[in-house]
Amino acid sequence: MERIFAKSTLRQFWEKHSDTEQYLKTWYDTAMNSDWKTPNDVKRTYVNASILKEAGLFLTLKAIPTD
Repeated sequence: MERIFAKSTLRQFWEKHSDTEQYLKTWYDTAMNSDWKTPNDVKRTYVNASILKEAGLFLTLKAIPTD
């Protein structure tokens, strides 16, 4: 699977939402150390992941309250 994220983008998010920092760091480390080839490979690691036809894959790592 292609790399479609940047740690700097995640960092910007957790700087705004500090309660997500550890979740995003854990996800990033897992993703970087995994050899996922398909969305189903990701689903084996994250059983709550949803595979979407148009968008690929959807993960909920931490619910963020909206302001």
